[in-house]
Amino acid sequence: MSAYAYAGSYNLGVSGSLIDVNADGTETTTAGDVGGGAANTNSTSVDNQAIIASIFAEYEMDGGIVFGFEHVPGSADVSKNVRSRTETAQGVSGTDADGVVSRKAQAEVENLNTLYVEYPIGSYYVRAGFTQVDVNTTETVPTSSGTYGNTTLDGLNLGVGFKGSLGDYFTKLSVEYTDFEDLALNSSTNNKITADLDVVDFKIAVGKRF
Repeated sequence: MSAYAYAGSYNLGVSGSLIDVNADGTETTTAGDVGGGAANTNSTSVDNQAIIASIFAEYEMDGGIVFGFEHVPGSADVSKNVRSRTETAQGVSGTDADGVVSRKAQAEVENLNTLYVEYPIGSYYVRAGFTQVDVNTTETVPTSSGTYGNTTLDGLNLGVGFKGSLGDYFTKLSVEYTDFEDLALNSSTNNKITADLDVVDFKIAVGKRF
């Protein structure tokens, strides 16, 4: 007679999520130093809900502890609406237009990747992970009054969920929260944006053990 010792499994799966992206941001302009207008500070809070999909790969140990990697293709807007405001026309080396111009701004997140660990508690589990996301500014600037670049943010991913199994297949229902580090961007005309970005994720996943 012989005994078979289960030594863990490799898992592959897909998930669908409803996410809520929330950002609190402040822009400080230095228009007064170059173009003669008054420098000012504008603050706002924006949010957006989106449906996204992800793929994941995991190694599940005999005791149920999971080490995984998750990737979200595509992108999502940070705000439901494009934000707009007027400002004194300003160029890199001085005023290059008369009066005021309308400036429109938006941002999107993409390339959301997470390395995570899930620890089982009965049919439930808790999750902790390290997340990175690209933040792209998508501005409409009518003159050369300065543009912001893009950046990559690191974040802490925490979650709780329920896991069900049927043979080699499994399902997950979870709620996750990701707190990203503060965003800081400077424009080519020394304007500055700072923002705090958070994401709440309601997720359904299906996977297979190999």
